[in-house]
Amino acid sequence: MIKVLKPGLATSVQDLGREGYYHLGIPPSGALDQYALSAANQLVGNPANSAALECTLLGPELEFQQDALVAVCGAQMTPKVDGVDMHLDTAFEVKAGQVLRFDFPKAGARAYLAVAGGIDVPLVLGSRSTYALGALGGFQGRRLVIGDELPVGMASGKGRAGASLPMALRQSLGGEITLRVVPGLYYDRLTSA
Repeated sequence: MIKVLKPGLATSVQDLGREGYYHLGIPPSGALDQYALSAANQLVGNPANSAALECTLLGPELEFQQDALVAVCGAQMTPKVDGVDMHLDTAFEVKAGQVLRFDFPKAGARAYLAVAGGIDVPLVLGSRSTYALGALGGFQGRRLVIGDELPVGMASGKGRAGASLPMALRQSLGGEITLRVVPGLYYDRLTSA
């Protein structure tokens, strides 16, 4: 179990999303940065699609009620365990009773916190992702708030502390970005400007 002491700006449970329900008005939801979510999950021995926390701009403050193996990938928001800096893109241990906090982001906007075993919320239409507008999925269909207690699944035992992404696979944040658009529901609202 993980207790939320502070929720951060917009922290939610996300996986790779739910496809196939747009015709019912339900978007895929899921992690905005699917690469970072998948990488964090794999570092702790989870399947790539396991539910993790998407931390936007201001990370949460979390008290671990059990020992856990975790990894943070994505935005450069340095994780701190009881005030000690941990490495991004690297699995590390958090002991029962310790508190995980985040530094302000130096680059990027969303970091992904994966926990060995995944965040164990119910599947809704095949996904654990939060769709807050529809109050669907995730933890009670919403972003996290103070006092929430997040269940953690059974760890596979495949992850190990110190496992890290090779430098060639780490994301380079910042610089010029090419934005690609796939025509969708509101495509007609885009202009050449």
